[in-house]
Amino acid sequence: MRLLAEIVSWIFLPLFTPVYALLGVLYIPSTPKTFLLWDSLYHYPETLKVSFISLFLIFTTIAPGLSLIMLKVNRTISSLSLDNKEERGFPISIMIFYCVVLYGVMTYQEGYIPTILKAMAIGGAISSLLAFIITKAYKVSLHGMGMGALCGFIFSYFLEMEFFYAELLYLCILLSALTLSCRFYLNKHSLEQLFLGYGIGFGCQFLSIYFYPC
Repeated sequence: MRLLAEIVSWIFLPLFTPVYALLGVLYIPSTPKTFLLWDSLYHYPETLKVSFISLFLIFTTIAPGLSLIMLKVNRTISSLSLDNKEERGFPISIMIFYCVVLYGVMTYQEGYIPTILKAMAIGGAISSLLAFIITKAYKVSLHGMGMGALCGFIFSYFLEMEFFYAELLYLCILLSALTLSCRFYLNKHSLEQLFLGYGIGFGCQFLSIYFYPC
């Protein structure tokens, strides 16, 4: 059982959840409420879909992941899972940096970038900033934050669609419950830490997407 919980924790690392969210909305059919077909990410050309995934893969997964490995090699952190609260500040600040860079790249590069993706990057930066501040006094769950962000993004996208497979949202909620349960089982976090992280991730994504100017 412990091995399964460890596997689930690695599969749903916060570094992976933005890419999971993108894969869901890009490749599962949806129809927007507006008359603009491109308000649905599903209808974008394959080349653009690959570009979107590549951007998020580089700036939210690969670059932060390599940075964590370097911190581990330099012994700045003792574990890639960031179990020690006192070691979390610098790695989280790195995540803030990459989210801001991602937003800048999407804002200033040529070609159209959907506003919801820019808002997603802003939501990631804000939630990471909140985690950075809170971590000084309290160990918030980063897994909880990642799964909350996943659900918050899918839920916000779902609200903008005339047709969308609600099963995807239900699946995200189920996977969130599984991931948080595994973190609790492994004694990595208390329920309060898990729910706080989930609330931060969900709320920052939802509010960023809701208030981001179209």
